[in-house]
Amino acid sequence: MGRQHRTLAVQVRDQLRTMVAQEGLGPGDRLPSENDLIALFGVGRTSIREALKLLEQEGLIQARHGDGRYLTSQPSLERPLTRLAGTTDMLAERGYGASTVVLDLAVKEPTRRQLDLLRLSPGDTVVRLERLRRRDGDVLVHSTDLFPRALIPFPLGEVDWTGSLLEVLAAYDHVVEYAVTQVRAVTLADEQAARLGADAGEGAWLMLTQTHHDSSGRPLLHSVDCHRGSDFAFHLVRRRD
Repeated sequence: MGRQHRTLAVQVRDQLRTMVAQEGLGPGDRLPSENDLIALFGVGRTSIREALKLLEQEGLIQARHGDGRYLTSQPSLERPLTRLAGTTDMLAERGYGASTVVLDLAVKEPTRRQLDLLRLSPGDTVVRLERLRRRDGDVLVHSTDLFPRALIPFPLGEVDWTGSLLEVLAAYDHVVEYAVTQVRAVTLADEQAARLGADAGEGAWLMLTQTHHDSSGRPLLHSVDCHRGSDFAFHLVRRRD
């Protein structure tokens, strides 16, 4: 699908998720018909169908031939791992009034591994951005992002780094379309826990290591995000081929 269509479909997908939550719909409930959704959201049939397809891919709805679309039994509070969004958007969707603390922002010489990950040339530099997301003094997410310095044509001090990094990159025409992700459960080392102000014995954190790409497959961003395990869960849909 084209970029414009995809953007509208994603917006409608998010509005559908909000509608489901606000109306208290649950597993087995039937969604409104395509015609009703067209009237409700004021968009074309193509955008509605693309949005519904995204929800099907996430495993949140199921199409029944000749009988419409129904919510599945997927847990609503867990986030589909197949749905890509930045930490800022994810926290906002969950209603977390989190604040962002920038711990470090610097231009670095990339390591050999970073050169390979981001497909850089010798002499290229990267920006290293380290941030905390807090709620009521507790750390929810610790993130470290690396991206080519050349992606941002202006002084770094002119950019607001407390919001969505994906939106910052998109503002300079670097749109992330997909990410290759590894998920691991980790416990914080004492040194890291002290740095974050968190108790290393509080339990597991979910570490997402991701390389984000544009539509051509070019890597734009490498990130390592540690999510507090007591506040976050991710689910995915596994199908038999």
